[in-house]
Amino acid sequence: MPRRSLSESGYYHVVVRSAGKVALFEDDADRRCYLRLLKEAREKTGARIIAWVLMTNHVHLVVDFGESSSAISAFMSKVNWSYSKYFNARTGREGTLFQGGFWSKPIADDAQLIATVYYVHMNPETAGIAPMREYHWSSYQEYAGTHWVVDTGVLLGYFGSFEAFDAYEGSPRDVVWDATRLDNDTRLQDEDALALAMRLAGVKASSELRGINRPKRDEIIHLMSNHGVSGKTIARTWGLGTSTVSRILRRD
Repeated sequence: MPRRSLSESGYYHVVVRSAGKVALFEDDADRRCYLRLLKEAREKTGARIIAWVLMTNHVHLVVDFGESSSAISAFMSKVNWSYSKYFNARTGREGTLFQGGFWSKPIADDAQLIATVYYVHMNPETAGIAPMREYHWSSYQEYAGTHWVVDTGVLLGYFGSFEAFDAYEGSPRDVVWDATRLDNDTRLQDEDALALAMRLAGVKASSELRGINRPKRDEIIHLMSNHGVSGKTIARTWGLGTSTVSRILRRD
């Protein structure tokens, strides 16, 4: 876990990732549970959540901890411990769910805050999972009007309106922290490939992929390849051999 420098602004970009790249969320009930825990931690610590996105095996948050730099550990420990207990009990899993606790990066000023929020919201689109405006499990939907846990007043105050916020197209500061670009490869990583397969298959849980019939599975494999997913990643996603995937991709 990296040393945490302090933020004079009080804002931090926080990332948590699963141990061993396991999926953190098997369905929407898991995602709703995580959001509920964020809300509870917010209310207990007084932190303000500015942005979030739930990916398959990692989460990005932008949080204002004010002048209490120690609150970040209390906040994330509460969320991580509670969610791990819930998830392991539900799935029968044992052991550590999160890798290394969490990462955090102080946000220096308003420009970096705006760029970081945009970066967080763009994660699903960058990964090829869904356009930013269509991805349900990010705080972009809160800014658009569906409120869960975010204080939208800070960013909307900067822009003056949701329309101006929505029109923002990024800046050179969007790459705000290379260490947190968990999807910085040109090809999708395993967790994002799994999310893509689930979306193409129209299922909500990764376990449902095993029930997909072979013709539909092969069609989805072709689509995943067209999205830039490597044959090895496709093989891991479906539990197939790379030679089998190669044969499927050679078919017209």
